[in-house]
Amino acid sequence: MLKSRFNEYLPEEGSWDADAAPFDRSADDEAVELEIRGLTAQKPQVPNKAHSKFLQAEIWRKGTIYKNSIAAKLAEQGRHDLADQLHDCHSTFTVVQCCGCLKTRRYPNRCDLFFCPECAHHLATERKKQVEWWAERCPQPKHVVLTIKNIRDLTPGHIEEFKGFFRKLRRRKFANNWLGGFYRIEITNAKKGWHIHLHALVNVKWIDKAELSDQWRSITNGLGYIVKVKDVRRGSYLHEVTKYITKGHQLAQWQGEDILCFIQALQGQRTFGVFGDLYGLRTEFAEWIAGLKQRKPKCDCGCENQRYYTEAQWIVNDLLPKFEYAPRPPAPDDPFKNQICLPLAMT
Repeated sequence: MLKSRFNEYLPEEGSWDADAAPFDRSADDEAVELEIRGLTAQKPQVPNKAHSKFLQAEIWRKGTIYKNSIAAKLAEQGRHDLADQLHDCHSTFTVVQCCGCLKTRRYPNRCDLFFCPECAHHLATERKKQVEWWAERCPQPKHVVLTIKNIRDLTPGHIEEFKGFFRKLRRRKFANNWLGGFYRIEITNAKKGWHIHLHALVNVKWIDKAELSDQWRSITNGLGYIVKVKDVRRGSYLHEVTKYITKGHQLAQWQGEDILCFIQALQGQRTFGVFGDLYGLRTEFAEWIAGLKQRKPKCDCGCENQRYYTEAQWIVNDLLPKFEYAPRPPAPDDPFKNQICLPLAMT
C-alpha cells in the first residue's frame, strides 16, 4: 500500500459517514401504493409576508447564537484574534437611503470569514450566482460525489492530497470524455473522525458508476468508499454544489480544538475549482464578476441614486428638525384693488 496521510485508520478501525445508501436501489417496480381512504384534504399553506419576516428573524437570531458560541470556544483556545473578528461581525450597520422615494435599508458589516455562521448565508448566495454561471456552460451535467475514509486528524496536507486524488482521476483514460466541470470540497465531523468528500458537476454524456468506483478505489489505495453519479439535466443540483463547506450550527457543536483544527486546515485553501474546457473561461468569468461589482444597486422605485450614512450620522440626521418645503401659494386677491378712491371733498 502506498504511503498516504489517509492511512491513519486500519480497515477494522475505520468509520464511514456515507452521503447515500451503499447500494442504489430503484423502487419503481417494487413500489406499493399507499392507502389513501379516510384521509382529509389539507388546505395548502400560503406563506405570507409576516411569516417570512418571522422566519428570517429566527434565522438571524440562531446565526448570532452560533457565532457567539464559536467565538467563545476560539477564545478558550487562545485565538482571541479570530474571536474578536466574529464579535465585530454584524455589530454596526450602514443606512442606505434612496434619493427618489427616500426608502431606507440597513446593511450590517461582515467579516466574510468562511466559518462565520452569520456570513454563511450571504457567501452561499454569492456562490450560487457564480455556480449558475458555470453551470450554464455544462450542457451535459452529471453530479458526481466522491468520499474517502474518515481520518483522525485534519491538516492542510490532507486536503491537498484529496484534491490530488481527484486530479489523478481526471487524468486517467477513464475520464477522457470528461469535457470539463467544477467541484467543491465539503468537510464534516460527526464524532467519527473528519469526513472529506467532494461534489462535482462534470460535463460528460455518460459515466459508468461501477468503473468510476474501481478507479477511485485504485487511486486512493482502497480508501475511497461512497461514489455517486446522477444525471442532473432535469434536476436541481445547485444546492449540493453551492452549500457551505460546513454548516454554522454543525461547527458550533464541535469542541474548541476541533473548530480551531478545522479553521487552520482550511485557511488559504481553495475548496472550489474548475477543470477542463471551463478552465479557459476564467478570464470571462472574472470580467463578469467585475461587471457585477460595478453595477449600482437599484431601489424598488427604479432610482439608482442613494445616500449612505453610518449609524451615528443617521441618528444625528434623524434628530434634526425637519422642514417641509413647498411652493409658495399665490397671494389672495385684494377686494379693493379695482375700486377708485375719490377725495373726501368730492364725496
